[in-house]
This record gives sequence, C-alpha cells and structure tokens, in this order.
Amino acid sequence: MKMLIKKISSIVEDQFEQSGYDRKYGTVTISNRPDLCQFQCNGALPAAKQYKKAPIQIANEILEELKKVEVFHDVSVAGPGFINMNIKDGFLAEYINEMYNSKKLGCDEVPDPKTIIIDYGGANVAKPLHVGHLRSAIIGESLKRIFKFIGHKVIGDVHLGDWGLQIGMVISELRRRNTDLPYFDENFQGDYPKEAPFTIDELEEIYF
Repeated sequence: MKMLIKKISSIVEDQFEQSGYDRKYGTVTISNRPDLCQFQCNGALPAAKQYKKAPIQIANEILEELKKVEVFHDVSVAGPGFINMNIKDGFLAEYINEMYNSKKLGCDEVPDPKTIIIDYGGANVAKPLHVGHLRSAIIGESLKRIFKFIGHKVIGDVHLGDWGLQIGMVISELRRRNTDLPYFDENFQGDYPKEAPFTIDELEEIYF
C-alpha cells in the first residue's frame, strides 16, 4: 500500500506527464505553510528552466488539470509557481479504511527478507542496572518488532560483552578484603554458602 503522500505525488506526476512535462517535477511534499494548504508541489520552478517557460505558466497548466481530479478539495497557485493542495476528507477516510483493512495496516512486506541480529544490551555485569539501561532495551525491542512485522527474520540478543575484567576486579578486591571466605580456600570441601557474601550495594562499592 502506497504512503498517502506517495499516492498524491503519483496523481500530480501523472498530470505533469500528460501535460508534456517530465513526471519527476510532480513530486509532492507536506506543506511548510499548513495555514495555507496541506500539500504542495514546487516542480513548476525547476521545470521552467528545462522547458523555457515561466513557472507560473506551467503551474497554471497543471492547476487546471488537478481541478478535474476528485481527490482534491481545492488547489491553487501561489507566488511564482507553487501549487498548493488540500485533499477531501472522504479521500482521507477511504485511505484510512484501506489501511485498517489491510493485512499489515498499510505496510508492505519486504520482497527479500533478511536475517537481522539486534544487540540491545551490553550492561556492565559488575554494576547495578539503572533507568538509563531502558533506553537501549526499548529502542532495540522496537526495532526488532518493526523488522519482524514487515517480514524479516529477527534475532534479539542482550550481549554482555567482555565481562572478565569486571568480574576479575570484584573477585580480587573481595579476596583482599576477606581472605577467610571459603571461595578462596583451595582445600575447601563441601557446599558453598547459598547467600552471597555481599549485598548489591556493597558489590557496587567493591567494584569501584
């Protein structure tokens, strides 16, 4: 399903082509003056250089053709040749209903699905998580769902990366502080304690 602006562009491009101009000049953009119109086409200005005509002349030619198209509520020419357009509410409602009834809500499935791996973790395992870690997780999960929705095979992964240095630092400092812990006794026999020898807050202090 075409995006709304692409659909409107296609209509205006057809009018440029049928009037004897290159259809590339019919590209439509969202208006930078929403107080004047919803969409605009500035193609008459560059077309004037190629076809040796005044831009206002080209714009008025296209304007007369666009007035015959049922899609538009009103069209007008402003300045040296800007074509301003407002679409009918009925056309917009029809487009939204088409989107609602489509399998993918208007999104086209990719013709050549790929396998995409998204790594959206990477927290330091020796430090507590904080609210900032939500950012990469939320962005990563959103991208994963978007890619999957349009047909790609997506693998999401929280990769902890190189954690050896961090854990080594914690173990070394813990041993320095408390050499009597059974973990550091090479001859220890039996079960290790079920409870950690430090709290999360203490772990952060140990790491630093």
